[in-house]
Amino acid sequence: MSGAADERDRIRAAMDRILTGQPERSNGALTIVALALEAGVPATPSPSATSI
Repeated sequence: MSGAADERDRIRAAMDRILTGQPERSNGALTIVALALEAGVPATPSPSATSI
């Protein structure tokens, strides 16, 4: 699995946890920062990122 695909999978899993009220690493807020913390990814996109 590529790094980008792995990151997308982690973001989707984090969205599921936040939306079901079961965050593991964040406060569960519906924000980009909480999503990034929950997914374990940087909150700022890399310069080469074009889409999620």
